Amino acid sequence: MYQRRENLHFYGISEGEEGGDCHMVLNSFLEQQCGVQIEGVEFQRVHRIGKPHDDGSPRAIIARFLRYSDREAVFSKAKSLKDSGYRIAADLPKEIVNRRKLQSKKLVDARKAGKIAYKLHIDGHLNQL
Repeated sequence: MYQRRENLHFYGISEGEEGGDCHMVLNSFLEQQCGVQIEGVEFQRVHRIGKPHDDGSPRAIIARFLRYSDREAVFSKAKSLKDSGYRIAADLPKEIVNRRKLQSKKLVDARKAGKIAYKLHIDGHLNQL
């Protein structure tokens, strides 16, 4: 997981006429949708991941930042994209993503039941999967 700490996934960015230049598309997205000043933000690599989808939905873009501080500055803007059709996520292994999905179901159920629930704690007790 340490190797992935400088990476972010960007979802919902249309593929359009980028001509294979994901770097320019991502820069434009960061400026227009996230309000991030891209001057000084450098990437080691930016590309689409996976095969093109049959339904025409855009593939995710994965970006590896040169500096972790730049990655954190961009990731801090992720909440501002709520209900916009775009999403920014950390690059995590599938095992961790699956465990968090299971945990989030427990959290939603606990909150519906009127309990105080956050991360791994429900009513002040550590909840293990």
